[in-house]
Amino acid sequence: MRKWFVLLLFLAVAGYGLWNAMAAGKTNEAVAAGPRVGHPAPDLALPTLGGEPVKLSAWRGKAVVLNFWTSWCPPCKEEMPELEKFYKQHGHEVAVLAVHLTTRDTLDNAERFAESRNLTLPVALDVRGEAFYHYRVQTIPTTYIIDPNGIIRKKIVGPVTAARLEKATALFR
Repeated sequence: MRKWFVLLLFLAVAGYGLWNAMAAGKTNEAVAAGPRVGHPAPDLALPTLGGEPVKLSAWRGKAVVLNFWTSWCPPCKEEMPELEKFYKQHGHEVAVLAVHLTTRDTLDNAERFAESRNLTLPVALDVRGEAFYHYRVQTIPTTYIIDPNGIIRKKIVGPVTAARLEKATALFR
């Protein structure tokens, strides 16, 4: 009798734990997804490394490549020369904004990183975690392609290449 009671108690606890995990997974799925393709891109107003403010909505009428990165992320280090290459080739047609997740890194690291790589593309600083929150960044790097009307057209998780960005923005140039 005692074995049955222990088994029943174990199954009840395991069942409750499984139910809780599944319920939490559904809730976190919606939150983790962040803004979806086909929906408006959340607006951002952030300072840049140069100190000038930048506002995402100010680029309406122009496609935007919005990239989230940190200095300690190996794939971010790998893709940054590709972002810079794309910016130099198409920055007059497509806005490029590399958002440094400063709450997950440091301002000093962002400055050293940009300087050591001679970056000319705009680097925004997410010093209060607003971009991190609004875009629900789960993996870095993550890049959004936003059309001239402010609608997200593509989300790329992982490093990008200049060629991939050219392909993803071809309709908007």
